[in-house]
Amino acid sequence: MPVTQKPEGRFVKGSVLVDYLKLMRSSPHLPWSDHLSPEELKQLGEMILPASWYSVDLFQRLGLAVFKLISKENYEVVRGYGRFLAEQMHAQNPGLVVKGRPLDTLNKYQVIQDRLFSFKVLEIKPQGPGRLSFLAHFLPEDVAIRLYMEVTAATIGRLIEFAEGRNLRARILEGMWQGANRNIMEVTWEEP
Repeated sequence: MPVTQKPEGRFVKGSVLVDYLKLMRSSPHLPWSDHLSPEELKQLGEMILPASWYSVDLFQRLGLAVFKLISKENYEVVRGYGRFLAEQMHAQNPGLVVKGRPLDTLNKYQVIQDRLFSFKVLEIKPQGPGRLSFLAHFLPEDVAIRLYMEVTAATIGRLIEFAEGRNLRARILEGMWQGANRNIMEVTWEEP
């Protein structure tokens, strides 16, 4: 059941589910029931309201199902989706990208992320010119941590490119799926 006011706990805005939902609905022949419960399938069959709040578990399980069924577990496809999200945000949010100032652009991106999740999901930490790390605040039992990290790294990378940064590199330093107690990625680039 969607929630309309920002709830306590771990929720995402319906707008975060929309792209995954379009992929699901465009491929009804795929075995979605192998990856989603009957209750989740019922909820996803109803109208998803972009401004309402939905369980982060639903978001993760739907994302994982799309990863397995649509992208065939190909991380390059996942990164392509992250770049697409950056292009979509850039088009929908004039003023998001600050030419010549990647960190200012990423600070604005962080504000957008803070509005899409009911909890602090992303923390960007500048580490000097052309270098940052970001932490993804998930729980060890979350099923889509690496997917979120890969999508976010690609989104951040494309936003840096829009802000005229070049020669981007991203690498995962620690991940809960690898047994670490946090999720951290390093991103470097050449400043404009």
